[in-house]
Amino acid sequence: MKAIFTKLFASLDNHSLGYSGRKLTALFSILMGAYITCAKLPIDAYLHALYAWQVLCMLCLGIVTVEQIIKFKNGGSSDKQTSNETNT
Repeated sequence: MKAIFTKLFASLDNHSLGYSGRKLTALFSILMGAYITCAKLPIDAYLHALYAWQVLCMLCLGIVTVEQIIKFKNGGSSDKQTSNETNT
């Protein structure tokens, strides 16, 4: 337990002894989102809040980018054409 708190507080410095800032941001945004969703929102808005908090978490972790979200929203294809076809 002491090691967790040591690494957590070491994350505030600019050295590699602590946890990743992106992961901490994603973790605390999801925790705050869960609290706000359960404590402040009506039950019928839970699903939309879940989507919003998960998108924020994925943005913080770098799993998706804003450009990918805009392309998906506008109906663009995110699949890349590969040229691994063999000529016969």
